[in-house]
Amino acid sequence: MVGLVHERTATRPRWQETEHIFGYIRRLDPCSIIGISNIGKSALMRQLRDPEVQRDHLGADADQLALVYIDCNRMLEMSDQGFYELVLRCILDQLRDLVQERGIDGDLRTAYEAVVSPPSPFHVPLSFNQAITILVKQLGRELVLLFDEFDAPLARIDGRVFLNLRALRDQYLRQLTYVTATDRRLSEIRGGEDVGEFNELFAHYRYYLGPLNEEDARRFIAAFTEREPVTFGDADVQFILEWAGGHPGLLEAVSRELGLVTGQPVRDAIQDRIIHRQVAERLASSLNVRSECAKVWRHLTEVEQQALLALFDPGRRPDPIGLTSLQQKRVLVSNGDDPRLFCRAFTEYVQRQHLVQRPEARGIVVDVDSGEVYVDGKPTPALTNLEYRLLLLLYGRMGKICDKYTVVESVWGEAYIDEVDDARIEKLVSRLRQKIEPDPSNPRYLITVRGRGYKLVGG
Repeated sequence: MVGLVHERTATRPRWQETEHIFGYIRRLDPCSIIGISNIGKSALMRQLRDPEVQRDHLGADADQLALVYIDCNRMLEMSDQGFYELVLRCILDQLRDLVQERGIDGDLRTAYEAVVSPPSPFHVPLSFNQAITILVKQLGRELVLLFDEFDAPLARIDGRVFLNLRALRDQYLRQLTYVTATDRRLSEIRGGEDVGEFNELFAHYRYYLGPLNEEDARRFIAAFTEREPVTFGDADVQFILEWAGGHPGLLEAVSRELGLVTGQPVRDAIQDRIIHRQVAERLASSLNVRSECAKVWRHLTEVEQQALLALFDPGRRPDPIGLTSLQQKRVLVSNGDDPRLFCRAFTEYVQRQHLVQRPEARGIVVDVDSGEVYVDGKPTPALTNLEYRLLLLLYGRMGKICDKYTVVESVWGEAYIDEVDDARIEKLVSRLRQKIEPDPSNPRYLITVRGRGYKLVGG
């Protein structure tokens, strides 16, 4: 048995996390799963629904449960009727064999039809409750409703839905429970009397889902190489782990950026270093990487965002409440007394946010996530594509000299090395200075280093 469990642990992701959640389910406790955007909550919820996974974790107890996965993104409308319809639709789809075996499929179908086409609004919650009552009394199993993507329904639909869910749970305490998956704690999504009693169910049953552990992250990268025409060596895998941590969305984005450069050929250590340096510079402007980081950032609370910004400001002390919350969500990982973010890509994203949001921001600031450029806190005129690419190259190497070869390679592309001459580069530099320099004839920020190239300085 030990050998079998070890084998399954080695082939399934998030074994420990799944085991922990099944601990709640086995006791019929409610559970609120909280995790940052694209951290893998939906994958975990679908895994809970898998009968084979249930047997691995619960053994014979799995036959005492009926788990129903409900993706709230599938609601036909954001209303109480839309919510009740989806729940009953999922139950009828996923428990089809069980309800037919128990001879209750006809009654459940009648209740479903009454929710879809009610004689009056009053019949919507009434028919839903009748269906749940039939299930808990006649199914012969404890009912577990897995609510995925639960943020929007909790925030937007009628609070009486949640009062009703709480009442059903209280009535059938040992026969019915709920698991929710959200980006934020339930109380942060919505407070107040109409949802307070429902949120209270989960007050002591929260589980914070963090990034994949290293073993699972390596397995994720291996799966990427199997479906894409790329070859990743050990150094490549370390590079991906450094930049993406165990965040599945970032693992995919960084692997894709690296794969665009490496392709399938096997490389030596020197080639790896050159490629990794090139890709590291590309990641800041990668649409996929920026999108993943922006989603994580947007779903943090204001307190959490300010605590992160304070980490990069020597003059500010991070809010301890915000830091604690970030540690719970595994956005911050422990490194002794020096907390660090879970991956390098998000670290650099937060650093850019800090630069952009400084009220006293001076010099050149590029918000690569919006494409906006600021000089001394004021937006510049729109830059052309070539001007922006040149500025982004210099900005990523602030204070360092970029020779003309590097400028051509990064701005125009390697194929133009023999076509772009010094005069063309200087014209581009001149046009850029017209837009970012207070006095283009006496540049303060974009400096020419005679005989060596160009550099951007803070001013």
